[in-house]
Amino acid sequence: MNNQFGRKEVRYHNRSNELICAVRVALWNYKPAAVFGTRASDPALSVKTGGITSTEIAAIVKSAATKAGHGPARFSTHYVQIGGATVLLNTGVDRLVIKLMGRWLSNAFEEYSVLSFKGSAELSRNMCL
Repeated sequence: MNNQFGRKEVRYHNRSNELICAVRVALWNYKPAAVFGTRASDPALSVKTGGITSTEIAAIVKSAATKAGHGPARFSTHYVQIGGATVLLNTGVDRLVIKLMGRWLSNAFEEYSVLSFKGSAELSRNMCL
């Protein structure tokens, strides 16, 4: 895969038992490849006619928001990226990993993220160590 600067980039993921697992998602993308006419070397988010665009992803996000009873104008692909960074921060993932995997060019994801109950659950215990 090429990053936003056009340089070759390879990422490795390990399977986890979490609901959101990169390996599980990769398998979900791999199985329908025959249906979409893609090859193993093609990007995960692609179809025979080309890649899936951020516009298409945004339409899916907005449709899901509408079905959930929310105003679609409030949602975009940026929120998917922010949500991913927030979950990773709250589970203790290193900030550099989040920056690289999320293709953040700055540390802006730290400003957007929200500390959740789950993310702060261990704080008081750690302060007593």
